[in-house]
Amino acid sequence: MRTKPYATAIALFDEVELLDVTGPMSVLSGAGRQWNFQPFKIDLVAKRTGPVVTRSSLVLHATHDVATHEATECLIIPGGYGARHAAEDAEFLAWLSRAAIGAQFVAAIGSGVWLLAQAGLLGDEEVAASPELSNQLASSWPNLRLNTRDGLATSGKFLTASKSALGLDLSCEIVARSFGQKLASTLSAQLGIDWRGELGALDFVPGPLLVK
Repeated sequence: MRTKPYATAIALFDEVELLDVTGPMSVLSGAGRQWNFQPFKIDLVAKRTGPVVTRSSLVLHATHDVATHEATECLIIPGGYGARHAAEDAEFLAWLSRAAIGAQFVAAIGSGVWLLAQAGLLGDEEVAASPELSNQLASSWPNLRLNTRDGLATSGKFLTASKSALGLDLSCEIVARSFGQKLASTLSAQLGIDWRGELGALDFVPGPLLVK
């Protein structure tokens, strides 16, 4: 029976897509709120602590840096225009690799999949990608199974979404796999997310969430 939050890290970099960050944060921070239980402890991690300017010009604050951030159980990698530049940063990619190897869940949204690939974390996994990104990935990683048909894909511990809005569904899937499909369904209904649990979520709610 799990009684402590999942150590969760959301990667930040300049010109990150805002919705790719705030969408998962809204879902994961809302899970368990009615029981006054925090299932996910979320850290915002960037190369350096401090302000990070998003693609929408809104400034987020990184609370941890890649050099000192500790073990991660749930890693979320957003996309955005700045992902290409972040993929050229060896220190940032090294942290992604360390964090992903030890994580139970690794989720990437949009061009966050490109960061996963550049960090050397993808082999023959199935990933959801837009047609444009799929073409770019195929040229360098021919063994990847690129899914341009479905907006969401899962392959082992890797969960991917091809579009920013689908990061909400992806986060519901993480909640379901961690704490049961019932909680995820309730949460998605409250947030107005059309999540249906097609990726194989659990159908039970563990003990900590049964106590009001």
